[in-house]
Amino acid sequence: MSALFKALRERVEVNARHAAETYVNEVSEYQTMPSGVDGRTGIYDFAVLIRRRSLDLVAAALPLTEKDLAGIGAVGRQRAEVGLSVPSQQQVLGLHTAMMVREVHDLARPEDVTDLLRMVGWLGAQGVRARSAYLCGYTRGVGTARVLSTRLEILARALLADEPVEPIVADLRLAGRYHISILKTARPVAPETQAEVVAALAADRIPVTWLAVDEVAVLTPGTESKTKALQRVRQATALIGQPCGVGSAEGAVGGLAETLAWAREASRVAPPQDRPERLPEIADLFVEMAVARTPAVDGWLRTYARALAAGPDLVATLRAYYANDMIRTSTAAALHIHPRTLDYRLRRVREVTGIDPGSTVGVRLLSATVARTLAVAHYAD
Repeated sequence: MSALFKALRERVEVNARHAAETYVNEVSEYQTMPSGVDGRTGIYDFAVLIRRRSLDLVAAALPLTEKDLAGIGAVGRQRAEVGLSVPSQQQVLGLHTAMMVREVHDLARPEDVTDLLRMVGWLGAQGVRARSAYLCGYTRGVGTARVLSTRLEILARALLADEPVEPIVADLRLAGRYHISILKTARPVAPETQAEVVAALAADRIPVTWLAVDEVAVLTPGTESKTKALQRVRQATALIGQPCGVGSAEGAVGGLAETLAWAREASRVAPPQDRPERLPEIADLFVEMAVARTPAVDGWLRTYARALAAGPDLVATLRAYYANDMIRTSTAAALHIHPRTLDYRLRRVREVTGIDPGSTVGVRLLSATVARTLAVAHYAD
C-alpha cells in the first residue's frame, strides 16, 4: 500500500466527521435533521463508507459496481423521504466532491504524484456516475405528486451546470438549445411560493429551478418561440407576486453555464416588471451591464438621475417614451396622459438635464440612466 493510500485510510473517520459537520454548517436544512440512521448519524456513516469504498476501488483499479450505485441511490432516496430539497442536495453533492478532492491533495507529497493522479482521475470518472445514481434515487423518493417537478428541477440544474443529463431525462424531452430566463426579485420568495412556481411550469414540462430565494431560472426549449418563453415568464412573475428584474439569453446544451451567467447579469440591471412585455436580452441591456461594472461611470449617471428626480414623474415618462420607440401618441396612451402633458414633461427633461431625450445622445444616455435608476431603486427597497 502506498504512503498516500495509507494516510487517507488513517484519516477516513476524521475526514468523514469533518464532512458531516460541514454539511450541517453550510446547508440550513441539515441543521434541523434529527439524529439517527436517516439523519445526522446516517450522514456520517455514509461519509465513512464512501471514502473506504473509494480507496478500495482505486487501489484495485476498478469502477463502482452496480451494487455500489444501488447503495448510493438508496441514500439519495432516504434524503428525499426525510424532506430535503433539490437545492440542498445539489449543494451537498458539490461540497462532497470538493472535500474528497481536497482530502487527497492535502495529504499528497511530491513523490505521490502517480497515486495522486490515479485517485483524482478515478474521482472524476466515477464521481459523475455516483452523482447520477444519487439523484435518480432522490427522484424515486420524493413521492408520486412531486416526481415530475423534482425531476425537471434536477434536469434544470444539471443543464445549467453543463453536467450529464442522460440518467435524469428518461421520458422527459431534451432540447438541443434552451432560452434561459432569470427572474430576480427584491425580496426573498417564500418556500411555498417557490414550490408553486416549479409545479406550475412542470405541468408543461418546463425545467425550472430556484438558484436562490430571490432568483429563479426558467428554461424554455429553443424549439419554442420567444412568445412562449415570455408566457412562461409572465406566469412565473404572476405567481411570485412582486416585480422582477428579467434577463434572458439562449444557448446550446453543454454551454449553458456561460449562458446562465449572461442571463443573470442582465437580470440584475434590468428595470423591474410586474408583467413583462418582452424578454430583455444582452442586446437590450449591454449598456447597463457595462455601466454596472464601472462604478465611476455608474456614479456619473447618477447625476442625471438626481436631475430627473426634480421633475414630475420624469423617470416613468422616459421609461414609457423609450419603451414605445419614442412615438408620442403611444407613449401618452401608455401613461394615460394627454399628449400635451407628455410634451411638457419632455421639455422638463431637457431643462433639468440639458439633453434632448429624442436625440441620439439622449437615447443612449437617458435610457441607460432610467434603467439603472429603476434597477437600483428596486433592490434598495
